[in-house]
Amino acid sequence: MRRTLAVIGLLALVVLAGCGGGVVSEEALSEEATYEWETASDATINVTGSEFQAVLTVDNQSTVELYQRAQLGGEEPVPISAIKFRYRNGTVVNASAIDVSESDSRTIVDLPAREGQFAYTGSARSGELFVPVAVNGSHEVVLPAGTRISAPIISGVEPGGYESEIESDRVHIRWETITSDTITVSYYLERDLYLFVGLIGLVAAIAGGGWLYFRYQLRDLRTERAEAGLDMEDGEK
Repeated sequence: MRRTLAVIGLLALVVLAGCGGGVVSEEALSEEATYEWETASDATINVTGSEFQAVLTVDNQSTVELYQRAQLGGEEPVPISAIKFRYRNGTVVNASAIDVSESDSRTIVDLPAREGQFAYTGSARSGELFVPVAVNGSHEVVLPAGTRISAPIISGVEPGGYESEIESDRVHIRWETITSDTITVSYYLERDLYLFVGLIGLVAAIAGGGWLYFRYQLRDLRTERAEAGLDMEDGEK
C-alpha cells in the first residue's frame, strides 16, 4: 500500500512540475513588434485576432504584474512577447533593458524607469479577451474588425461603466476610470450572428411547416374516419 501511494505521489509531482513550467521566454520577449505609442488612453489594448498589443502608460510605477485565469481556477503567470519600453523623451528600448520574472501567479516586469510607456504582445482566445488592469487611469479596448458586443447572452463586457462606438468597422470600448482588477470582453463576428439568426429562422420555419402538415393529416384522418362511420358511438350503430 505504501509503495502504491509513493508511486501515486511521484506521478502527481511529475504532473504538477509539468503544469508549473515557466512561461517567460527570452526569445519571445525579444521578438520584434511595432506599437502605436501615441494613444489617447492610459492603457490601450488592440485585439487583432489571436493576439493583442497592449500599450500601458506608467506613472511613478516601477513594476507591472500580469496574469491570466488558470484552467483549474485562480491565477497563473501569462506568457508575453515583443516587450518594449518608451521613455518620456521618446527613446525606445527592448527586452535587453527590461527584467521579466515570474512568481506562482504573476508575470512580473521590472521597468527601466518609473515613468514612460510599457508595451507587450499577448494571446487572445477566439471571441474572448481577458487582461489584468496593470496601470491606473483610462483604458481602451479595440476589437477586431467585423466583431460586435451588442447581442446579449453571446457577448458581454466587464466591468461596466464603459462607452463604446464603432470606428472603421472596429468596436472601441472605453473606460474613463476603472476600479476592477481585470477586463473581460466576450464578442462575436457580426456575420456569424446573421447566420445564426437565419439558421434559427429556418429551423423554426421547418418546425412550423411540419406542425401544420401534421395538423392537416390529422384533420384528413378524422374526416375519413367520420365518413366511414368509425367515430360513431356504439349506441348510434
